[in-house]
Amino acid sequence: MKNRIYFGDNLPILKSLPDESIDLIYIDPPFNTGKVQKHTKTKTVQSKNGSRVGFKGNTYETIELSTKAYQDSFEFSSKELLGSNKDIAYKNLAPDASIYYLEDFLRPRLVEAKRILKSHGSLYFHIDYREVHYCKILLDDIFGRECFLNEIIWAYDYGGRARSKWPAKHDNILFYVKDPEKYIFNTGAIDREPYMAPGLVGPEKAKKGKLPTDTWFPKFVGTKEGETDTWWWNYFAKGSNSAMWQTIVPTGSKERVGYPTQKPVRLINRIIKASSLPGNVVLDFFAGSGTVGESCLELNRDFILIDSNKEALEVMARRFNGVEEIKWINFDPKPYQNKKVNTKTNSSVEMPSISPEFLMLASTASYLQQGLQENSDLWKDSPFEWVLQLPPRKKGKLGRQLLSPWLASKGISVEPTKDSSETLLVKGYRFATKFSTMWAKGFYRFQQIRPEGYDYLICLGISPLKAHCWIFPREYAISHATPQHKTEFWLPINPKNPPEWTKGYGYSLDDVYEIIKKIKPAPKQDKV
Repeated sequence: MKNRIYFGDNLPILKSLPDESIDLIYIDPPFNTGKVQKHTKTKTVQSKNGSRVGFKGNTYETIELSTKAYQDSFEFSSKELLGSNKDIAYKNLAPDASIYYLEDFLRPRLVEAKRILKSHGSLYFHIDYREVHYCKILLDDIFGRECFLNEIIWAYDYGGRARSKWPAKHDNILFYVKDPEKYIFNTGAIDREPYMAPGLVGPEKAKKGKLPTDTWFPKFVGTKEGETDTWWWNYFAKGSNSAMWQTIVPTGSKERVGYPTQKPVRLINRIIKASSLPGNVVLDFFAGSGTVGESCLELNRDFILIDSNKEALEVMARRFNGVEEIKWINFDPKPYQNKKVNTKTNSSVEMPSISPEFLMLASTASYLQQGLQENSDLWKDSPFEWVLQLPPRKKGKLGRQLLSPWLASKGISVEPTKDSSETLLVKGYRFATKFSTMWAKGFYRFQQIRPEGYDYLICLGISPLKAHCWIFPREYAISHATPQHKTEFWLPINPKNPPEWTKGYGYSLDDVYEIIKKIKPAPKQDKV
């Protein structure tokens, strides 16, 4: 049963699958939020009829380019739509919409899920606080209470800040097995964290690390002891002492493929590594953007993905562009792969490749987006398009906000300084940060560089689909800078033809990371 992607209603497709043919199921079904989940692309153009006033009194209007969406609501009031089997705990508690969602929508699909799971198989059911309590009862009824192993809390620092109640900052993942005596759980494959006192356990054990024993906090990973089924947005990669940055993939972002409610690959990797073996078959019948498929390709598992939303299949077609060992059923991915049509010339052009490091920065940037867009053919479809309209001061702050989590993701401790919004404390040294988008003539211009008050200068440049980065000692940077004002300087750098003096001081994010790794921590007395 090799890799397959189905377009259609998942219930009849599930019924067509053989008994005990699947090793692991992960699903992220609609949460019954009562909303339409969507991701919309827009652009702003000058118009006499526009409602927004801009430069020199010109008026502008916002045009919607495209929307990817699905209905996440089960607002049914007719008793005839409700399932007949409601002799369960929530029949007098849940609203009609929830009962419909549970009984007529989820139950038949979960019954099939249990049937097609192998005896050693597992189900990870991803939901949120609105329905998780009812879903737990439903799953207990179908799988058996004894087959419930964990409620995993996936916590994240993303979303709104409610003022009238505690803000919701987590999802729930219910972990069930087909047979509590036979299920797969690969303790040795789970991501490990370093020992707090590695000298007490010996070099071999210290190098291997220990199983997670704590809630993972974003800044102080593994600093407290205790049992856990709580997954935060930092974790330690297997065999590494470096914290890997794992955050929710927000709506509008592009691991980052532009699909609502997309989940990060590292979250799915953890589940697949723990509860399946290489060569096993993993099923996701609410596939969405196809993250399970990407994880399976990375971890040498086979997959079956199902979704009834055509826009989800279009996203998956682009995501798996170039992957040949996939059978597409009821959907032709070719029109959405390899080339993109230029609507102005009606010609096709090759899509540029996008590096993982760039996508990670784009994910962080989407947190800060305020709905700003700009009409620019060069930047169209770039996740940083909205940045163009930010004033210079906000762009400078954005640079620091992008670099901080990136450095932390590499295991480099980062702290902001109290007296500057553009300076970070790294290894006891002050790192001034400068940020620039690519100018029309193809170069970056890092501006308002001060001649003192820091030790190193990091320059982060963003073009539509690439990121560049350099790091210079302060005096070296100033010696090659051009005076901008009486007390400030600026550095122009063309990434296609970098000046000779920049060589050896970076170019890519990986280059800068290697340079920072080699910087020895400042002596304690020199720390700021």
